Amino acid sequence: MRSGLFIAFFCTAAALYVAWGQIAAYQERERIQTADAAERRTRRAELSADGCNGAVGSLSAMEHRLLKAGGIEIPEALASDITLCLEENIMSGRSRLQMERTHLIRLFPRETSGLPNE
Repeated sequence: MRSGLFIAFFCTAAALYVAWGQIAAYQERERIQTADAAERRTRRAELSADGCNGAVGSLSAMEHRLLKAGGIEIPEALASDITLCLEENIMSGRSRLQMERTHLIRLFPRETSGLPNE
């Protein structure tokens, strides 16, 4: 009888611990998503067409090294700025055409996801 009570207590405690872990993980994911969304809104407010054009200019300066096989990687901050500019459509048409002409646009495949093929 005692062992049955001990097993029931142990199983209940284990179930509560697992539930607590799942709730904590869910809350952490929600916190991270909220922080990411706030950071994206702030970054979007800071960027303008001029900021996007500057980012494209910086990327264009690295063009020859980026397009070589095994070339350098795009700095993460620059890549996230350009991705945001493309996704939010705040880049000037001239900068976008420059990226398409130099084939640098292919380095940002997330920009075209969800859009129909042209």
